Amino acid sequence: MEKSAKRSFFKTHFWDRLNVLRAGILGANDGIISVSGIVLGAAGANFNSKTLFITGVSGMLAGACSMAGGEWMSVSTQHDVQEKTLQSDSEKIEQEDLLVPIHAAAASFVSFIIGALIPLVTMCVSSDSWRVINTAIAMVIALSLNATVSTLNTTISTKKTILRNVVIGVLTSIITYLIGSFFHVSVS
Repeated sequence: MEKSAKRSFFKTHFWDRLNVLRAGILGANDGIISVSGIVLGAAGANFNSKTLFITGVSGMLAGACSMAGGEWMSVSTQHDVQEKTLQSDSEKIEQEDLLVPIHAAAASFVSFIIGALIPLVTMCVSSDSWRVINTAIAMVIALSLNATVSTLNTTISTKKTILRNVVIGVLTSIITYLIGSFFHVSVS
């Protein structure tokens, strides 16, 4: 790794911090919605607690890796464009302003897992009769909090962002729960 790459890995600048924040918010949101959908769909299919847990953990790890990989590829492309621009000198971009793909990938990976843990833990600690309702409530609360955080220090409507987040999460969960219920199986 060359010296400037090492320096930019440990020292972040405005655009990189903004990119990491974006990746973190999207990662958490996707973790909450994806794993809620997975475990609620599996609950609708009447999976037992052990199978629900394995399904949720598998979905959490696969989703976190997928999100991190997607961020890595996307930000690497942006970084390459920035480097070409820096080389052509057509625009003034400082070496320190280049985006660092690993920052966005790591933020996305970690935040996906944190977001995914909310519905997964809720599903696992709830009694069989309450796990669907408790998981749906935890998902709505987590999506509302994530939406609120994403609008801090902005002029974006917090209420509108919460509504969007919750509607997408609820629709996802209803669809996956209904599909699971349609295939209602008993796994022992």
